[in-house]
Amino acid sequence: MAWSTSAPRRDLGPLGRVVSLALLLLPCAVLGGLGYRTQLLPLYAGAGVQGLFVLMFVRSHPVWRPPISASLIILYLIALAWVWLPTRGAPDWAVHVGQSVLLLTAVALAAVHDLIRTGAEPLRRANKWCGRLVTRTHWPLQLADCRALPEVVALRATALDEVRPVLALLADPRPEVQCAALGALEYRPQWQPGEAELVLKTAEESAEPAVRAAAAYALAGVGSADLIGGLARLLRDPAAEVRLAASESLLWNADARWPFTREGVRDALADPRLATDGPVFASGRLPAAALADLITWAEEHAPLAPRAILTLMEQYHRDLTDGDRPELASQLAAMMLDTGAAPSLRVELAALLRDHNLLSVDLLDRLTNMDQPGPIRLFAAEQMLRINPHDPDGVDVLRGLARQPNREMALSVAAILQNVLGLELGLPPGELPATNSKIAADVTRRVLLWANGANPDQIRPTPGPMAGLKGAPRSALAGVRAPSIPPPKPPETHDAPHSRGGSSAVF
Repeated sequence: MAWSTSAPRRDLGPLGRVVSLALLLLPCAVLGGLGYRTQLLPLYAGAGVQGLFVLMFVRSHPVWRPPISASLIILYLIALAWVWLPTRGAPDWAVHVGQSVLLLTAVALAAVHDLIRTGAEPLRRANKWCGRLVTRTHWPLQLADCRALPEVVALRATALDEVRPVLALLADPRPEVQCAALGALEYRPQWQPGEAELVLKTAEESAEPAVRAAAAYALAGVGSADLIGGLARLLRDPAAEVRLAASESLLWNADARWPFTREGVRDALADPRLATDGPVFASGRLPAAALADLITWAEEHAPLAPRAILTLMEQYHRDLTDGDRPELASQLAAMMLDTGAAPSLRVELAALLRDHNLLSVDLLDRLTNMDQPGPIRLFAAEQMLRINPHDPDGVDVLRGLARQPNREMALSVAAILQNVLGLELGLPPGELPATNSKIAADVTRRVLLWANGANPDQIRPTPGPMAGLKGAPRSALAGVRAPSIPPPKPPETHDAPHSRGGSSAVF
């Protein structure tokens, strides 16, 4: 149950409003009826005065509960005196009946007033509804539906005045009873010392996600730093329904409680187990201090930065859709062009402005400047080529990005070339391949060829092994001898006398 749908303190059904209005009109009706019967002008005047009081209290319901009940008792006593003074000694039975009705109703209202002020009546009603929950044998199939039982709705109104019997139900071993009791405490605005701590302990120790979620809703109205921090810790609960309940509860009076909430929110965003959980606050409005912290966290490492950016985009998307802040578009455009902001945040802001048709041609042109980071220029080039596939500026930006020694950037350029311009580069459908894979290496080579001006016919996949002679196995070379190589001849000498003598002796 969201905070906007929680029952107000004095919410009454149709029957309760009818009874409340009847109690207001009864003195006026008695005086008017007796005035018509006796034809006494003072009784008509008293009926008119009572009608003015009815107009004063007509929006105050129920009138039998403090503090309105005290004023209503006084009105009945005034009406009784107004009937008694002009009709003293009258033998008409209708006069005595009218006086009796006014007197008995005033006494009954005084008794109810005292019972409520002393706490006896709220305690009785709380015990009655708690007893019905304890003795209940048939429960909903879904444990979370126990919070919407008729007994829980009635107990929720009673628990505003008397909470002790409801807290006693938390000791029941049945999770259905615990969930129903916590449902009766949803968005309770005021707590006595020790009451909210008991609910937080139930949230931390219960094994049922529905019970923990109900406890999170019950703690929505706490105001101390320790209790708010305990509620923020539920943002890291293993169950998604508990995390959702905690996020909705933390939005209750978020402006005043954000200093106690921010650390728990940061820990939840940085939790690696919840890296794929999306934005933390999927509904409601975050205060300005929370948005400033999320912008700061967008410069941190994953998973803190991605989830902080997702949470920001969810908030900005809702604001742009509602149209309550006409100046927001220009603020987001300035943040997108701010070179001091995180590049990933700027890319998401550009995508958000594009989705809302707020990304003008001038903004796209400024995003392609050389002083912008690579991801920003890549995004702008893609948008320009989607508008006009033959845009020379978009193609030039892609060529410059493709020449960078960055395989991840080359794969992103290849995705645009293949999916937007229709140039086949061998990318598989779906997600981009890993940067250290053979497919990524081949695609990077083709992108570099395209960036250097190669024709589409020259950009072909790397050829595989070609048919030809096969190498002989090592076992087939065991009996093969290597050919003998004769030793080199000694160099000839050029000594003249010896040469001649040798020649004559040989010949």
